[in-house]
Amino acid sequence: MAVGVYVRVSTEEQRERQSIVTQREFGVRYCDLHELPIHQTFADDGVSGTVPLESRPGGIRLLEEARQHKFDQLLVYKLDRLGRDTRLILNAVAELEKHGVRVRSMTEEFDTATATGRLMLTMLSGFAAHERELIRERSVEGTKRLAEAGAWLGGIVPYGYRKEGEHAQSRLVVTDKPIPGFEVSEVEVVRTIYRMCGTEKKSCQKIADHLNRTGIPCGSAENTRGAESGKRTRRKASIWRPSHIRNMIVSHTYMGQHQYGKRTKNRNCKIIVRAVPAIVSEELWQSAQQVLHSNRIMASRNTRRTYLLRGLIKCGLCKLTYSGIAIKAQKDHYYRCNGRQQARGLYGLSGKKCPAKSLNGDYVERLVWADIESFLRNPGEILERLRERVSMQDGERQRRQKELDDLADRLQQKAGERDRVLGLFRRGRIDDATLDQQLDQINTEAFRLHAEIEASTQALAAGDRTAQLQSAEELLASLRKRLDGPIPAELKHRIVEILVEKIEANTVERWGVQQSEIVINYRFSQPNEPAALVLPRSHSLANRNRSPEQLNTLGDHLLRRRLIRKLLQRQVAEQLGVDKTSVYNWETNRTKPGLEYMPAILRFLGYNPLPPADGWPDRLIQGRTLLGISQKESAQRIGVDASTLARWERGEREPTGAFAARVLRFLAAAEVTPSLAAIRTA
Repeated sequence: MAVGVYVRVSTEEQRERQSIVTQREFGVRYCDLHELPIHQTFADDGVSGTVPLESRPGGIRLLEEARQHKFDQLLVYKLDRLGRDTRLILNAVAELEKHGVRVRSMTEEFDTATATGRLMLTMLSGFAAHERELIRERSVEGTKRLAEAGAWLGGIVPYGYRKEGEHAQSRLVVTDKPIPGFEVSEVEVVRTIYRMCGTEKKSCQKIADHLNRTGIPCGSAENTRGAESGKRTRRKASIWRPSHIRNMIVSHTYMGQHQYGKRTKNRNCKIIVRAVPAIVSEELWQSAQQVLHSNRIMASRNTRRTYLLRGLIKCGLCKLTYSGIAIKAQKDHYYRCNGRQQARGLYGLSGKKCPAKSLNGDYVERLVWADIESFLRNPGEILERLRERVSMQDGERQRRQKELDDLADRLQQKAGERDRVLGLFRRGRIDDATLDQQLDQINTEAFRLHAEIEASTQALAAGDRTAQLQSAEELLASLRKRLDGPIPAELKHRIVEILVEKIEANTVERWGVQQSEIVINYRFSQPNEPAALVLPRSHSLANRNRSPEQLNTLGDHLLRRRLIRKLLQRQVAEQLGVDKTSVYNWETNRTKPGLEYMPAILRFLGYNPLPPADGWPDRLIQGRTLLGISQKESAQRIGVDASTLARWERGEREPTGAFAARVLRFLAAAEVTPSLAAIRTA
């Protein structure tokens, strides 16, 4: 039966050197020598060996002819003509053999009909893949050497530059040729963009609008000779767009550092930074990046409400920014941590939503604006505090350094305290409530120590800044003039942006209730000053479910215990056998629990909330209170009439003799009431 011949080349360069013709002629001579009739020659010109055989034009025809059994052998010049990957070669051979076609190499000896021949096939396939990898590695290394030498290796030349030289000698140079029809060059346009962004703090949209008004084309002036200069041969856009402006601003090329390889999909590829002629200074480039970052955070975009603290609040847990949100059902607005979105998954080792509490927008904004208004209307006090922070003599500096060291030691001790508390809990020395109480207190103290350390560090680094104090005084005076008239929302936001450096919001848990504490760093320096005078202020935000600090009433005990156990008033009412309204009235101290509910309350609290009794009257009253019985029933249990017990409780008389013994037995029974016994057992 006739044989098929398959030939392939992968690159245009091989095709130009007639490599495909060489393979075809070799196949004809080989078949003539061995007297093999040729059914058809299948060719793939300019097809890579990494493409599967069934995806090549010639390979598709070859497989179709093989399925029709028009030939029983396929001849290739070398096995690597079938592919440059071991898997592709073996798959192609298996597919052809499935249709009764044997593969033979005209320059390599192997026979797939034997085990040794199949071993040779696998080895030759591996050699083909290895050769391809070597070629690729040598090509990549050569390209890297040229890139490190500064050669321009292709791609669209950035706006403001043009290409000079060819191949290994090609370099980027600044083009100062005027744009046709205009008196400015591309270089001047680039500098205008950076000046408007870095110095004038204009947004990308405003820069694009300005350039569109001037009529300057966003394409290159070198389009007519794009192949020579490295520019596009046709313009891709007719107007300047903000995205185009932004891409130019973030490009390192314009400050003299071109990054080769930054768009590669290979994560292991090393980015090569090579020097090119700079169009703007590094200081201006860095300033433009800061403005871009600030505009991104402060951008109002399509918000329907103006948020005074937009972009200024940072989360102390996940370090993300708080965003303003409005709730339709309420008139108030809130600031919510962006880490609370499930898609972010940045908090904790397992990547969960951030547990930070949202902040009431009206309350926080009033708090910040009250501080600012006090600074501006009465600057003397704040200037004096700033003067104390920055005017330090050597002895003062040493004292501050010692205070800072002491604060650091105290902060380190908090970790030890936390470990000791956990150790007591593991050994059963303290219960869950005490553990939560101690850990909450340690966390609160650690948070305050962090704030003090940061303030002391900034104060220590301030040094002598007399000139900056004068600048701060001038800043407050200039802003104070703006308070005389009506203050629009945009001006109010601008004042806040000038005086507030950042706001850090921390969520701490105290007595089972999450509370928000914020640290506001006020900045009293001009925006362009390299070092700022910063004064931090801490505020604890009120919470409607806040646990009472002092336990003065039985309702206070119930409220704190409920919050620690994270229960609803309805759930507590079910445990006590009352309705939810009763629990609400008890917790707000509107009413007091009746005696009949005391045993259930003791079981719920887990301890005796009554103060220590002193004297017969207090002991008698507390005893029947713990038992949850009336004065009449207590008198019956003691074996006296109610009037006698009433006199004892009022302190008019005291039990003596046999009556005293009865009272002591009654009090002992009260102390071992089932409620208290269960508490002690637990």
